[in-house]
Amino acid sequence: MKRDTTPGVKPTDADARRDAWWARLRAAPHGYDLFQALRWLDALSPGRVPLGHAARPRDEPVRLGQQPSLAFAASMLAGVHENGTAPPRIAIQGFGLFGPNGPLPTHLTEYAHERAAQHDDPTFAAFADLFHHRLILLFYRAWADVQPTVSLDRPERARFDGYIASLIGRAAHGDRPAAQTAALAAAADTLAPHARYFHAGHLVRHTRNPEGLVQILRRHFGVDARIVEHVPQWVAIERSQRCTIRATRPTLRVGAVALGVAVRDAQSRFRIVLGPLSLDAYRGFLPGGPHARQLAQWVREYVGIEFDWDVQLELAADAVPAIALGSPQGIGRTAWLGQRLEPGPACDLVVRYDVRRGGTPRAGAALHRETV
Repeated sequence: MKRDTTPGVKPTDADARRDAWWARLRAAPHGYDLFQALRWLDALSPGRVPLGHAARPRDEPVRLGQQPSLAFAASMLAGVHENGTAPPRIAIQGFGLFGPNGPLPTHLTEYAHERAAQHDDPTFAAFADLFHHRLILLFYRAWADVQPTVSLDRPERARFDGYIASLIGRAAHGDRPAAQTAALAAAADTLAPHARYFHAGHLVRHTRNPEGLVQILRRHFGVDARIVEHVPQWVAIERSQRCTIRATRPTLRVGAVALGVAVRDAQSRFRIVLGPLSLDAYRGFLPGGPHARQLAQWVREYVGIEFDWDVQLELAADAVPAIALGSPQGIGRTAWLGQRLEPGPACDLVVRYDVRRGGTPRAGAALHRETV
């Protein structure tokens, strides 16, 4: 196939890929379905109007027509024909005015076939192809517009992104240009828009249960996860609210005050347990790792800021590294002195990501496991 490029301009990689695809189609047209072939052509022609949307045929990279025949075709495509610099023509067999299942009488199919095969006169078939070309492209466009995966062939026209984004309250992100969206999602520690769209079934619910968060984390990170609810913690009492002797303000009655500087709370905090993990996955969830920010974003997306939470990382027993001088191991994170006596995974590290300030997740003080 000859490309419609300006003389002296070097062919691009897109042109080379399109020419290679045309060569494969010419060599084995029977191996392609009609919609499959048109989808390939549409995806390999990003500089053109999508097939079925062009106002004039000259704006389209292909011509479509039907091969008049009374045979029951074994495949949809009959072949590819080229005529100089004109767009190539794809002949199909199963959809059109002719054929045993076509709307025209069979003697007209015989007449069109006879004129083209015996008299080299395709006038009648070419006239019918004026309608075939437009009808086939509209038929393809009606199919492509309702296929979510087809819209991803051209990210700038991914309409289903906007539909799914609207369901989870991110319509502005779905309408954002594809180049800007790709730039924002380029960082390895940032959630891609399609990661949220994939879990729209969980994010669209008004009631957020622990099972939904567990399913999201398991699918996204590919690790075992579970939720421990009602993790106790000590909540500091503000100095102005503490009970003091000889206070100038009125003192509440007994039973309505809390003695001390903190109160025990087991209702507003939960724990995410991940593992057993391999050493690489374990390091990825440490503060500053590639998965730390994603985990914090998922919890913020699903739970919000109502509850406090922390993460317990379980390192598989056979993945616990031996400490050695000069090795890049963090004390309290990936280093254990001596020989571990417990046969199970190393699960004594609990970290808290400081995500309420919007910064990069970092560890608070290493927390000891609390017993209820």
